[in-house]
Amino acid sequence: MNINYDEKSEARACAAPDPLSQAVHDLFGLNYLFPYQRLVIANILEAAGVLAASDGGGAEDGGIEDGGGAAEDRADLGRQIVILPTGAGKSLCFQLPAMLLPGPTLVIYPILSLMADQERRLSERGLEPVLLRGQQSREEREAVWGKLRSGASRFIIANPEVLLTKEVLRELGAMRPAHLVIDEAHCVSEWGESFRPSYLRISEILEALSEGERAPLVTAFTATASAPVLERIERYVFGGRGARRIIGNPDRSNITYTARGALVKNLAVRDLLAAADLPGIVFCSSRKGTERIAAYLRRELPALRGLPETEVRFYHAGLSREEKTAVEEWFFKSRQGILAATCAYGMGVDKSDIRTVIHRDCPPSVEAYLQESGRAGRDGAQSLAILLWGPEDESRLALAKEERDRERLAQLLAFGRNVSECRRAALRRLLNYEGQAGETPAGGAPEYPCCDVCEGASEAAPREEAALLRFFAANKRAFTPIEAASELGRVQSLRWQSEDAREAIFRLMQAGKIKLCKNWLWKGRLVPARGKSLVRK
Repeated sequence: MNINYDEKSEARACAAPDPLSQAVHDLFGLNYLFPYQRLVIANILEAAGVLAASDGGGAEDGGIEDGGGAAEDRADLGRQIVILPTGAGKSLCFQLPAMLLPGPTLVIYPILSLMADQERRLSERGLEPVLLRGQQSREEREAVWGKLRSGASRFIIANPEVLLTKEVLRELGAMRPAHLVIDEAHCVSEWGESFRPSYLRISEILEALSEGERAPLVTAFTATASAPVLERIERYVFGGRGARRIIGNPDRSNITYTARGALVKNLAVRDLLAAADLPGIVFCSSRKGTERIAAYLRRELPALRGLPETEVRFYHAGLSREEKTAVEEWFFKSRQGILAATCAYGMGVDKSDIRTVIHRDCPPSVEAYLQESGRAGRDGAQSLAILLWGPEDESRLALAKEERDRERLAQLLAFGRNVSECRRAALRRLLNYEGQAGETPAGGAPEYPCCDVCEGASEAAPREEAALLRFFAANKRAFTPIEAASELGRVQSLRWQSEDAREAIFRLMQAGKIKLCKNWLWKGRLVPARGKSLVRK
């Protein structure tokens, strides 16, 4: 069953007091719930009430009103997949029920930085969460179990790996969690089928926490999920039994989407950040990539915008816990910082004022791109998401081992190169959201630019290509590759280093746009390839 809500219909709940409005005010100090939050929360509490009544306990057992009907009348009772855009308030959808349900709520997160961020946010609200992770001492684990047994904590934060250990499953089974939440549920498909096989065993965790025929309520949250990803979530989380789907509008109207081709990615990132609003994130596909681009930007940006070197740092899974914490705390407070990061940073981390997100490398899928670009503008202010594509991504595509991985990366590369379709419309089409999330138009909000295509600023060729082809057309047979790189490095308007020019020349040669002359008089000198010297002015 699909239920669709448009994020733009953020009408306040009715002014008359009701139990949910009163609860969110008393427990969280908020004056209203958005319609989709109300729907998700009501579904959870209704299912809990129906299940309590079917057990013979009645509504008074959990203090939750029976929503009516019997459990067998609803095949998807207690099971939901909730797709809401980044920054739409998903956390409240399980935090509020957690304060009203009779047992603790278990929330599964994919990465340690997100677990730590959620622990911090819950602790700031005075909600006393407990954290389950690997390499905890016996004393730490006993403190966790003690808080849960005494009722001092109603939130359990964990990753799937730690939940599959016998000791943890045994103890949690005794606690009888009322609600199992899988946050960033697209990781079931993104990671479970590649390097996080524990995600494929979430249904085992659910079964181990069930008592007889009664299982905890289960809600899977994500910001984006295409039809194939939804199918995998249903298969691996719900055992193929299906779940109610609540699909919000994925559009973030305050984000302007742009895609640019680049022969030299680091150079493109530098030029974009020289003019961009900050704070910003640069997403890279590898740990080494984050370290290299951070070093490059520390060297290049001070002269271009006066940015101190200390305002550029990197983050990846290879850092120690202490290093990660230091970077997270610095970036959270920074107003002009630039963070080069892998996907280890970002999901659900609540820094609201990120103005620019650049993908130096194409992420593996459209879902991953929307998740990461959605780090921008969580405060609702105008922000920019830029996807860079180029020869490096073509090489990654050629090296992809699995057909499914090739298809998904090729899909995103095609999105980047496409200069004839609105970026928003293309993203909705790729996610199969047409007709599922209301009649929201493809374009963005009137007060913000929609995308580079709609603004007439898109380019089909890599950004350096036209200037380089003009240079070699005007200097046929004049330079060897090394000489040309040196000459281009002296052109002040380009602001290139010789190594940048060498890489750009190599990429053009790789693409067959320029070639080495074979005539013995000019052997080893560069000329435009036949039919390639005509470029756009």
